[in-house]
Parts: sequence; structure tokens; C-alpha cells
Amino acid sequence: MFTTRRSLGLMIAVCGVLAGEVFAQGNNNQNNNQNNASGIKVDAQGVVSFALANDSAGVLDKKRREAAAKKNAVSDSSKRSDQRLVSLVKLERRVEECLAERKPIPDEVFYLAGLQRIDQVFVFPDDKDLVIAGPAEGFVPDAVGRMIGVESGRPALRLDDLAVTLRTLVKSREVGCSIDPVPERLASLQKFVQAGGPSTVAAVEARFKQMDDILGLQNVRVDGVPAETHFALSLIEADYRMKRISIGLENPGVKGLKSHLAMIGAGGNTIQRWWFVPLYDAIYRSDDGLAYQFEGQRVQLLSQEEMSDAQGNRSAAATTRLSTQAFAKQFTEKYPELADRSPIFAELQNLIDLAVLAALIQKERLDHKVDWKMTTLLDEQRFLVPTYPTPKQVPSLVNYKRAGSNIVGLVGGGVTIRPQQVLNKLTSPPDSKAPRLDAIRTTAASAKRTDSHPWWWDR
Repeated sequence: MFTTRRSLGLMIAVCGVLAGEVFAQGNNNQNNNQNNASGIKVDAQGVVSFALANDSAGVLDKKRREAAAKKNAVSDSSKRSDQRLVSLVKLERRVEECLAERKPIPDEVFYLAGLQRIDQVFVFPDDKDLVIAGPAEGFVPDAVGRMIGVESGRPALRLDDLAVTLRTLVKSREVGCSIDPVPERLASLQKFVQAGGPSTVAAVEARFKQMDDILGLQNVRVDGVPAETHFALSLIEADYRMKRISIGLENPGVKGLKSHLAMIGAGGNTIQRWWFVPLYDAIYRSDDGLAYQFEGQRVQLLSQEEMSDAQGNRSAAATTRLSTQAFAKQFTEKYPELADRSPIFAELQNLIDLAVLAALIQKERLDHKVDWKMTTLLDEQRFLVPTYPTPKQVPSLVNYKRAGSNIVGLVGGGVTIRPQQVLNKLTSPPDSKAPRLDAIRTTAASAKRTDSHPWWWDR
């Protein structure tokens, strides 16, 4: 947050946010149509822009989703299920069949039969099978091409994200992204703010436009996963949307979720940084290591105050102001509601689930227990995931409001996923839950399956 004395009294928020009107397009997807990944575009120079559609009800509301679903209801996966089970071993086998026959991968396969969350993981050594389970429903594309549930509007898990996480956890222990100002430009911005200037309304508005120009393009960094994948673009989009909400440029439509700009007051020159990390109440493991339960909302927002030196280099401040902490706290508390209204935040939950799943497979050697080689999903040459131009930079935008005699700026943010740390919560279920987890696994194994799709079934 940057502050200078101002007799007029305007508060200005400067944030690394993005704008645009077109959608991301992907390549290398086995000649499929699963390329419209999100509301983002990356141009030839690597500059990211975004298309903001009304995620909750505007462009493709529930009635239109239901109408589209009826028109396209051609598979059993269009039915809603509180617990759909997907065999990862047989799913990979189905993908291999498509590749061997040079056929497109069906949407039902690519979107994991409409699975929207991973609640349980089951191991069946005798059957050499590894199964994930969670709620599912039929899906249709939203305004930006993201496949979302007909009733809930929540996005389905994706095959390419699964493959990327399985490949990533072999090489990296951290996945994430960050959007940060260029240090030299941040230093120039500080000098500009400290220099002061005229105090008329027009002059101050012109100054905040100059601040935008000085800060310019901010750098995008992606860690752990290939920057050209849907996984990476979704991390960036979630970070961007959080920043827009924090700066007051986007109303999330969630009661009680205020922007940080609405909370912030006068103070010294610091930078507010928020970033997403996993949040699970627990990861339960049965005594025999054949059943696992994921519990919790998956995502939380953390905060930190930073300082910037004369060269624009940032470092942690000694304290973090209350408004910064308050924004992170309320964003975390409201996250389930936010995810229900905005698919990108639900998609972030999906990505974290997949990352934790991959880490769990690695830590507990679940692939060895069922003799699953993951030959196709791990082969980057055999199974080509959709790719997009590599994101490198995003434009800065500013926002302001009247507030006393100060100018205030906000920068920084990101997503950090360390799935191995989540598994520190791996524990035996309490006595009240252990029988239920074992019972779910037993009924999952005996549930009726269909010859037309032996890789998934409903309990």
C-alpha cells in the first residue's frame, strides 16, 4: 500500500489485474474439441487478457443449461449422482484405446464422467484397481467454454489436469503461480507517489492513470507445471479474479464479501500480498491403507505485508495490518459460496484435489499396490494435453475511492500448492467415521457396473 498526503482525499488501488474480451484456445488435443479452457487469452507476446462472463446466472443460467443438457443428453453420465466412482486404471485404458484407434477422446472420458470433486480414494489390490469418488452430474459448456454442471454450475474435473499433476509430482514438490510487478517499475512508482502533485480532482485522476502507466505490465511466473497448460492458466485466472475482487473492480455477488479497497485505511508504504493455498480439515486413511477420505473446503487465502526498497525489491514487513488480514479471513470464510457462484474458484478446488491425489498416490505408493504403471498418462509424447500460448505478462489496472487524505496502492498475489504438506494431515478416521469409510469402499466394489462404460459407475 502506497500513501501520500492529499488535500483532496482520494484512495487509489493499483493491482496486477487483467482485461479482455476473447477466450483461450488450445492445441494438441488428439483432434478433439476440449480446447475452450477458460476466459483467458494469451497473445503472441505472452500478454494475458481475460473475458469476464457472468459466471452465476447471466449468459448461461440454469434453465439454459438444463435445456442444453436435454438436447445433448446422450450418455449415462448426464445423470446426477451423489457418489460417482471413476477407475483411474480403466480410465487410462479407455484413453489408450482411443489413441490406438486414432479416435477422439470423448467428452465423457475427458471430463471424468462429470466428476466434480474427489471425496474418496479406494484401493482394490485384488482387482488391481484405483478408484476416486465424488459428486457428479451432466455438463454443458458455459459462456467461455468451461464444462460446468447442469444443476450446480460447478466445473468437471479434467483428464489433462490429472495427467499434468501426475507428471508434475514426479519432478516437483510445489505447484503455483504469481503475478508480480517489475522491481524497476515498482521503484519508479514509489518515487512518483512520494513526489506528490496537484490536488484537484482532475489532477489526481490523471495521476492514478499515470501510476497505471508507470507500473505497466507485470510478470507472470508459473511453478511446477508447464505454463502452457490448462492447469497453469486456471491458476492465473483464479489469482486474477481474486485481485479484481480485492481492488473493488468486480462484485463477486457474495453477501458479506467486501473488497480490500473498502476496508483499507491510511498507513505507511507497504504492499499487500495475498495468495491461495490448500485447506483441508483432514485426510483420513483407513487402518489397512485401502480407503481415504478428503474433507474440507480445499482452498484458503493467506496474507502478508511487504516492503519495497528504493530498487523495487520486495521483502516481508515486520507486521501485517488488520485490513489485510481481514480481507484474507473473509475471503476464506466466503470461499464455498464464491466457488458456487464463480466456476474458476471451484476449478481451483478441483486442481488442488488432483494435486493432493497425485501426492497421495506417490506417498502411499498406491500405484504399486495395484500394479498401475500409468504408462499412457505419464507419456508426454503419447498423450498430448491441450496447450496454449505461454503466459508471460499481464497489464496493471487501478481503482480508487475518496478516503481521507491518502493515495493507496495494492500489488502482489499468487497461488502456492504444496500437496505433500497437505498429507501431513493424513490420519486415521475417528471411531465415528471409520465404519462408514470402510462401508463405502465395500459398497463401491459391489455396485453395479455397465459394459458400455466399465471405467465409471454410481453407488
